[in-house]
Amino acid sequence: MNEIQKPETRVGLCRQQPGIATGYGCTSLLMKEQAADQFQQVELARRCGFNAEADKLEKFYKATTPYILSLYQCVDTAVDRADVEQKAKAEVAKNLASLAPGCPAELKEKMAKRLPKLIEIDEKSLSQIKVLAEGINLTPVTPTAASK
Repeated sequence: MNEIQKPETRVGLCRQQPGIATGYGCTSLLMKEQAADQFQQVELARRCGFNAEADKLEKFYKATTPYILSLYQCVDTAVDRADVEQKAKAEVAKNLASLAPGCPAELKEKMAKRLPKLIEIDEKSLSQIKVLAEGINLTPVTPTAASK
């Protein structure tokens, strides 16, 4: 197996199984995908002029991530947040570069419908993860200066 096939194989194996820790080191891959999705939603919201909504999504990401990191560390290897976020941002930049510049009407309409739902989901997720953390005595991982 060559160096290109190894990471692709790992991603494929990690995606095949449900759950958080589907295999050694899978949580970093899962978190990168989650972060990339969140970052892309924020960037698309900003691109379409939904700055207040983008700020809310960022706020929830920053509030929820320390809990997620702690939870992932309970079941798998520690996640290097700075590395995961750097890779996620690179993926988002590549995805957004492939889109037409600006905010076409179709995208704006889609974002107008999607953003309230995303914010509602983020509010619920933050609330639930706080309850879970309290129930299992989980301390959120505090971000390092590099990952803020």
